[in-house]
Amino acid sequence: MKLKKSADAFVAADAFFQRSLAIFRFIEAIVKNKEAKKALDSILSEANKELDCYQLSGEDNLMCEKLGLDCKFWWFYSNLDEIHTLMKRYKDTDDKKYLNKVKAVLSDDYAQEIFSLSMKVVAGCVWVKMGKKQFIAGESKKDGATWFDDKKSVLHVAGNKILITQRGQENNAHKILKHIFKDNKDNLNDDFFFSEIAEDVFEDLEYKEDKNSWHKYYDTCKKINERIFAGTKKAVENFLIFNSGKRAYLKINPKYL
Repeated sequence: MKLKKSADAFVAADAFFQRSLAIFRFIEAIVKNKEAKKALDSILSEANKELDCYQLSGEDNLMCEKLGLDCKFWWFYSNLDEIHTLMKRYKDTDDKKYLNKVKAVLSDDYAQEIFSLSMKVVAGCVWVKMGKKQFIAGESKKDGATWFDDKKSVLHVAGNKILITQRGQENNAHKILKHIFKDNKDNLNDDFFFSEIAEDVFEDLEYKEDKNSWHKYYDTCKKINERIFAGTKKAVENFLIFNSGKRAYLKINPKYL
């Protein structure tokens, strides 16, 4: 399913047409997937029952008992469905009046925030109903992918799980990997200079003054590589590429990205 891709495209888009197209594709990705469409229909059915209950029992009962997500789901979904319907009519008829209506909706104050949140909620509800654990806000974690679970301090690489340190104990290796994979998740191919890591991660303001300060980060990189090499039974060698000296840097070996 292309839910995250469509949601990311919506956030990144500068023009209203690209944003409306992202919403259209988001809904299409759900309704054209048999499993997702079944989940969506189930959620909408539950939401209908909850709305009927509200109409029959009154506002007080709603406030006491009916503050669940099913009832609210309608609001989030209807935001997206409105754009999807207008874009479909525009696609079928080439009548620009539908496009103008879309532009008017997406030009409202806070429209980007509202629709971005709606995509997140709808995708999350669909995934839960499908029995999935992945949410749109999270990253796709595929077998064989390289990523770091900073909560458990576990590095995933080449299908292996490498425990870096015990949960709750943030040693130097954990801090460096967290800095790379969480704080710079969109720049994993970058070079990470020891001087920047010292200041940003370790608050080591004396790095530039101490000519031997780079040894701390060099030794940590070396230990990370040794741990990964042993943990993967020698399958992953030189996971980090790094050098020495005051201007030293490290980077992830491109073959493992």
